[in-house]
Amino acid sequence: MADNQIMAGIVFTTLLLLLLVAGIFLSIYMAGKERMQQQIKITKIELDYEKELRQVETEVSEKMMERFAQELHDNIGHILTCMRITIENKKLDEPKLDQTFQPIENYLNEATGQLRLLSRSLNTDYVSNIGLHGAIKVEVERLNLLRRVQVNFDSEGQEMLINKNQELMAFRIFQEMIHNSIKHSRAKNLYISLDTSGNFALKVADDGKGFAAEEILNSPKASGLKNMMKRAKMAGMDCKIESAPGMGCKYALYQTKTPAL
Repeated sequence: MADNQIMAGIVFTTLLLLLLVAGIFLSIYMAGKERMQQQIKITKIELDYEKELRQVETEVSEKMMERFAQELHDNIGHILTCMRITIENKKLDEPKLDQTFQPIENYLNEATGQLRLLSRSLNTDYVSNIGLHGAIKVEVERLNLLRRVQVNFDSEGQEMLINKNQELMAFRIFQEMIHNSIKHSRAKNLYISLDTSGNFALKVADDGKGFAAEEILNSPKASGLKNMMKRAKMAGMDCKIESAPGMGCKYALYQTKTPAL
C-alpha cells in the first residue's frame, strides 16, 4: 500500500512538473508570438510612414518642377522674345545688317526650341498627358538639338504595362540616367530602348568612359545612383546599373511587383 502511494506521488509530481514546464514553454511561445506580432505592426507602421513620406517628397518635387518649368517658360521665354524683337527692329533700321544677325537668330531659334522642350519635360501634367513613350521622344528630340551625343531610340510594344504614377517615376529615373551619361561619361553615343511587348523594360546605355559600379555604389559619391534605385523601388520596379572603366554604362529599369505609389 505504501509503495502504491509512493508511486502515485511520483507520478503526480512528474505530471505536475511536466505541466509546469509545458506552461513555461507555452508562456514563452505566446510572449514570443505577441512580440513578433507587435514587431510586425511596428514594421508596417514604419513602412507606411516611409511610403507616405516618400510620396509627399515626390509630390513636392513634382510641384517644384512644374513651377520651375512655368517660370522657365514665362521668364526666359519672354527674354528670348524681346531679343528677337530687338533684332528684327535693328534689321528694319539697318537692312545691311541682315546677314550679320543671321547667326544670332539661329542661336535664338535653337535656344527657344531647347527651352520649349525642357519646360515640357519638367511639366508633370504634360508628361502625364503624352505618356512615357511620348515624353521619351520629346527628351530624345531635345538631346538631338544639343548635338553633344548621337541618340538612338528603339521601342517595342504598343500598350503601356504600368500605371500613370509609375510612368512619371520611370521618366524621372530615365532623365537621371540621361543626365549621368551626358555629364559624366563623355559618351559619343546613347542607346535608349523601351519594351512593352512582354514585361515593361526601359534601358539606357552609353559608350562613355564607364566607372567601377560596385565600388561607386558603396561609396558616398553614389547619391544620384542610389536615388534612382530608391525611386524605382517606390514604384514597384527594379533598377540595375552595370559599368566598368572603359566599358561604358548600362542602366535598366524593370517592373517587379505591385507599385508602392
